[in-house]
Amino acid sequence: MWILSACVVLIFMSGMEGTVVATAMPTIVSQLGGFELYSWVFSAYFLAQGVTIPIYGRLADLFGRKRVLFFGLTLFILGSVLCGFAHNMFVLVIFRVIQGIGAGAVQPINQTLIGDIYPPAQRAKMAGFFSSIWGIAALIGPVLGAFVIAHAGWPWIFWISVPIGVLGFIILAFALHENIQPRQHQIDYLGALVMAVGIGLLMYTFIQASTLGLQNFLILLGISIATIILFVIHERRAAEPILPIDLLRNRVLLCGNIGCFGIGCVVMASSSFLPAYIQGVMGYSPIVAGYALAISSVTWIGGSWSGGRIMLRSSYRAAVCIGGVFLVCGTAMLIALDPERGPIWAATGTGLVGIGMGLNQNTYMVAAQSGVDWSQRGSATSMIAFTRMLGQTVGAALYGGVVNFSLAGMLGGDAVNRMMDPDLRHKLSPTEIGPVMNAVADAVHNVYIVSGILVVVILVAGFFLPKGLGPSRGRSPEPKQAA
Repeated sequence: MWILSACVVLIFMSGMEGTVVATAMPTIVSQLGGFELYSWVFSAYFLAQGVTIPIYGRLADLFGRKRVLFFGLTLFILGSVLCGFAHNMFVLVIFRVIQGIGAGAVQPINQTLIGDIYPPAQRAKMAGFFSSIWGIAALIGPVLGAFVIAHAGWPWIFWISVPIGVLGFIILAFALHENIQPRQHQIDYLGALVMAVGIGLLMYTFIQASTLGLQNFLILLGISIATIILFVIHERRAAEPILPIDLLRNRVLLCGNIGCFGIGCVVMASSSFLPAYIQGVMGYSPIVAGYALAISSVTWIGGSWSGGRIMLRSSYRAAVCIGGVFLVCGTAMLIALDPERGPIWAATGTGLVGIGMGLNQNTYMVAAQSGVDWSQRGSATSMIAFTRMLGQTVGAALYGGVVNFSLAGMLGGDAVNRMMDPDLRHKLSPTEIGPVMNAVADAVHNVYIVSGILVVVILVAGFFLPKGLGPSRGRSPEPKQAA
C-alpha cells in the first residue's frame, strides 16, 4: 500500500505538471520576455523526456527500478527548483531540459513499478483508478495554476511540484525493497548515444517543421532516419542492447507500439484543433471550447475503467477493438462538424474519442507489461510510453502542415487571428468573414480526415492482437527479479 501511495503521488505530480505550466505561460513570458522561445518551454521538456524514456527503461531492467527512479526524480526536483529562479526565457528553457531529463525516468518507471507490484488481473482492475488520478490532476492543474499566479507569483508554478516529488521519494525510500542479484553489465553507451541523437533529431525536425522549410525538413528527416537505422543495426549486435529490438517480435508489443503511436497522433487532432473550430467557425467563446474539450478527459477515465472490466471478462483484443469502434465513431462525428450542429455535436465527438483512448491506452500498457518478465518489463513499458509521445510530436507537425497548406494565402493577414477572438470577430465585414470561416472549416476538416485514416490503423492493430489473450489467461510471466 505504501508503494501504491507513492505511485499515486508521482502520477498526480506528472499529470498536474503539464497543465499547470501551460496556464502560467502567458504570465511568465510577460515578465521574462522572449516570446520567440515560448513554444520551446514545452518542446525542450518533451524532447528531453522523449529521448531519455527508452534509456531509463532499459537501465531499470539492468539495475532495478529504485536507483534509476531516484536518479530521475532527483533531476526532476532539481530542474523544478531551478526553473523558478530563471531570469530569462533562454535560461528557463535550459532548466526545462534538466526537468525533462528527470521526467523521462519518473513516468515510465512509475508505471513499471505498478506492473511489478500487481499481477495482470489486478493490474487490469487498477488501470481505471490510475487513469482517474491522472485525469483529476490534469483538471486541477489549470485551476491551481491560476490561483498560484494570482497569489504567489509564477516561480511557485514550478516549486509546487517539489514537495510532491519529495514525498514520493521518501515513501519509496522506506517502502520499496528490491532483491537485485549484482553482476557485471556491458552497458551499451554507444547505442544510447546514437539513439539519443537519432530520436532527438527526429523529434526536433517535427517540432520545428513549420519553420525549417521543406528542403531543410527533408534533409534533417533523412539524417534522423539514417541515424535510427544505424542504431537498429548496432542494437542487433550489442551484447546488452539499450533498447531490445527483439521485443518487437512479440506480437502484443508490436501491435501495442503501432496502436499507441496512432493514439498519440489522434490525441493531438482532438485536443489542438477543436477549440479553433468552435471559436473560429462556430463563433463561440473560449469557455465553451474549453468545456467541450474537457469532456474527453472525463470520458477517457470512463473508458479506462471499462477497459479493465472488458480485459478481465474477455481479452485484450476485445477491449482495444471496442475502443477502436468508439474512435471511429467519434472521429466520424468530428469529420462531419458543421457550424449548425453546434458545440454539443463537437463535444459528443471528442467524448467518444476519449472513451476510445481510455480503452486502448491502458489496455496496451497492461498487455505489454504482462507479455514479458521482470527483466524486460521496464523496456516494454518505456517503449509504449515513448511511441505515444512520438506520435504526439509527429501528429502535431503533421496536422500543422495540413492546416498551413489548407490556409495558404490567408495566414499572411490578420483575419484568421481575429476570427478566433469573439471581441474582434464582429468587427470583420461579411465579405471578410465568409471566406476565412470556410477556409478554417476546411483546414480542420482535413485534419480530421487524416485523423480518421490513423484511427483505422489503430483499429487494425488491435484486430491483430492474439485471440483470447487477457490478464487472467495466456502468457503472463510471474515477476522475476533477475538483473
